Amino acid sequence: MAIADDMGGRHTGSVMSAPESPSAGARSRLGITGIADSVGVLAPGQVYALAVDAQPLRVPLVAQALRATLVEGGRCAVVLPGDPGAFVSKVKLLGIDLGWYEKSGELELVRQRHDPLLPLFRTGPAAVLELIARAAGEDRSLLVLEQAETLLFLGDPAHAGEACDGLRAWARRTGTTVIATFTPATRPQREFLSLRATAEDFAGFAVVREHEGGALLDLRHWFGNGGSNLRASVPLRTTATGELTAEPAQGAPVRVRDAGAPHVVAIETAIDDPVAAVRDSSWTLLKHHAELIEASRRLTAGAVVLAFDPATPLRALCQTVAAVRRVAAPWVSVLIRERGMRLRLAQQIALTRLGASTVVPATADDADLAQAIRALSGTACLRALPDDIERTIAAAGTATSPHLMVTRAFRDTVAEVLAASDGLELPHALLHVACDPAKAQQLGTFALQRKLRDAALTVDPTGLWVFLYGCPANRTARVAERAFGRYHVEIASGISVEGTVGAIARRLERLAAAVGVRDADPATRTMLPEPASTAAMSTRQA
Repeated sequence: MAIADDMGGRHTGSVMSAPESPSAGARSRLGITGIADSVGVLAPGQVYALAVDAQPLRVPLVAQALRATLVEGGRCAVVLPGDPGAFVSKVKLLGIDLGWYEKSGELELVRQRHDPLLPLFRTGPAAVLELIARAAGEDRSLLVLEQAETLLFLGDPAHAGEACDGLRAWARRTGTTVIATFTPATRPQREFLSLRATAEDFAGFAVVREHEGGALLDLRHWFGNGGSNLRASVPLRTTATGELTAEPAQGAPVRVRDAGAPHVVAIETAIDDPVAAVRDSSWTLLKHHAELIEASRRLTAGAVVLAFDPATPLRALCQTVAAVRRVAAPWVSVLIRERGMRLRLAQQIALTRLGASTVVPATADDADLAQAIRALSGTACLRALPDDIERTIAAAGTATSPHLMVTRAFRDTVAEVLAASDGLELPHALLHVACDPAKAQQLGTFALQRKLRDAALTVDPTGLWVFLYGCPANRTARVAERAFGRYHVEIASGISVEGTVGAIARRLERLAAAVGVRDADPATRTMLPEPASTAAMSTRQA
């Protein structure tokens, strides 16, 4: 069992001296029984990120990946945040004995938290990447970085990109598959934002969470050895010993492929012209939610349209969405149409978690609604409902109050929003107005006076930054025109927009680095050397 301060003696070559390709044809695997090979067989030379908060899920995932790869003849290494002996003993309780592989040298266990690491982190990512390379050694099929937030400097925007780029380059050069696990719930939200930004360039990013007595493997993007996989949530179950297995995929019913338009069941108040809709045989208009839920049971495909209006309490709307999603087929889309009222961000998040497919804005007409229904045709919703629906509904009452923020608060606020809406495909937009700081302050104040809502704003030397909650990028031009009023014409040419999570995260990290934002708890705090008494005790026990 190797300790960090022993690694320098075991490998005298530099990082660049690693072989150009793996020596063996062993394939790295996730090792989850029953999972499709397109997901479970990992590509050599690629990095995969797994966000797993719960240790009863994270330890089996790591152990099963190691066992599956070792059984195929691969050689593995693990960089652990704590005592390797504790890891081995936990794994043995799962019925997975890695002891023989460790003794034979096929498996190397390395502890990352030890005195010699502290000066390495002070010198930046290059030294830590060299440490990782030495830990992996030569001809390793799989390298696992357990709780890799610290190793990849996610708490430091200035170094996170460099560390992740260096890790990907090393993996590609050596042909080693890398699995990096993360624990976002135990870290600041800003680190989750940094993870989302860096994971865009990884071959795979997935979130594993507990759900209904088991777990869900939520694939955000995943390029296995056989190619890409569509985004999906894979149900997982635990065996008597705690190992993870994949449940057989629940086959979604084949979508009805009628020559005409998909069948639509809608609440009357959600339609501008109910008379025209009644003339269309593919539309059914109903007055009450109970009737709509019953009609949804008979749909094998199509759409359900609900209205968010002053006459419909939010709780009733949320309960109806959840009920429809429980009884309707996966190929049935659920649309919420704003009628005289706008959904706030927290309300959109709650409705989406409960099964809503999209929100049709109040500015849209019946033709826009029909277009949205056609766009969703053929899209299956296989997302699991929340365990606690009432808690989800209660969270919809969270209010957001826009104001000008300092850069640190702006970044942290955006990180919290992106984390809260993670996995729900809610649109967000980051708008930048290039101008001098005085003008930016004036524009921000003016926008707030004009009742700009669901937004966060900050000013930096390059201009004004506006984060628009739940706003698609293609709607930002209208929002900007309304918010900036008479100033819009003169600033329009200096407005730029980012509409994807990865792009927003990268821009925010560059913004924070440019203005000198530093986290109150830098990444190296978690890597502080052990107290002398503890270190001495560990040495005596070894």
